[in-house]
Amino acid sequence: MEELTYKDLSETELDALKDMYISSKINSMTESDLRKFVKEIIIDQIKGTVGNAEEKEAWEEIKDHFTVDLSQKILEVKEKCNKNPKVEQKSPEEIEFDRRLGLLKQQQEEQSSKDMW
Repeated sequence: MEELTYKDLSETELDALKDMYISSKINSMTESDLRKFVKEIIIDQIKGTVGNAEEKEAWEEIKDHFTVDLSQKILEVKEKCNKNPKVEQKSPEEIEFDRRLGLLKQQQEEQSSKDMW
């Protein structure tokens, strides 16, 4: 017997199966599992932002959540970060990457200046 795939279902059938899966998955999770899952989703949504549009969307969510307290939260964050400035230590791989990037830029500048003459 051939194995069934999602291609064997119509869009409506696949949607119904997805709904069944979602309900079953949620009902089988403990409260702790649900909290962990939601936390992972929120972390991805808020901290995994790329580009201005996503950053703006995350900012709007933060603003809506903290509403009146937003200014106070910003002050707390600024104070905390200024007390404990995070010294970013680069890994050997990052140092090597930066070195190579610098060499590449230098080569491009040298090539560019040669092309001009």
